[in-house]
Amino acid sequence: MGALHLAHTTQPPAADQNRTKGKGGGGAQTFADFARQVYGDQRATPLARELLLAFGFATMVAHSEHQQDAPAVWTTARRAMGTTGTGREWRLDQAIAEDAPRYATGKDRAERACSAPRLRPHPDGPDDFRNRLGICGATADWEHHAVEKQAGTGWYKYHWFCKRHLDHLARVREQLAEPNSRAPEPIPNRGGLLPVYFESDWLSAYRHRVGERWQPPIYGLSADDWPVPGAEPVAPRPRLRLAAVDGTLLTETSGASW
Repeated sequence: MGALHLAHTTQPPAADQNRTKGKGGGGAQTFADFARQVYGDQRATPLARELLLAFGFATMVAHSEHQQDAPAVWTTARRAMGTTGTGREWRLDQAIAEDAPRYATGKDRAERACSAPRLRPHPDGPDDFRNRLGICGATADWEHHAVEKQAGTGWYKYHWFCKRHLDHLARVREQLAEPNSRAPEPIPNRGGLLPVYFESDWLSAYRHRVGERWQPPIYGLSADDWPVPGAEPVAPRPRLRLAAVDGTLLTETSGASW
């Protein structure tokens, strides 16, 4: 999978309307090749795929015959995605905010089974999950959980307890306090795809749309740079260069006016 770079205005024009070269003179690829890469990326949500394809179209097709003008590229991508249902915001801005690198805990309301030890067999029989797992199994309230941070990844594991077993919850929280304090910052598991495919000032782009309180992960902005337990690191790949837009353009693009 090659990565794209939204070209600076100083970049030379592409050889033809449907081809572009990767950073450092990498092999040429067509927009169809790029689309196959995007659709084959299992990390991409439907909204992320639409965002990547919009920038790919703007860079590789709509503005590939001449030196790329940053406002024109961003305007083309923005209009390709259109506005939100209210018509007041650009969907491109929404998608960039959604691509901001982060760790999503995956706390699932459907998995709130109390994990306190079962003292007596449940009458539903030996195949019942409460008997197989040896747990209470009653549905816990949303706030009655303890977080266990994994030593290698910092990812969260939730332990749930029902109202009858709040004493167990208190003990588990106390037991986890010290090891949790030594756990690393969670490895991101959401977003970070724009830096995989395009080179630009994504730090500013994310912060402008998410807010100043958002902080980049220590593992980097690109999802390719994040360690994945049990997987080999991703080899460096060429990206298309996407010129960063200045603060004025960022402000202008936040309103959905044509």
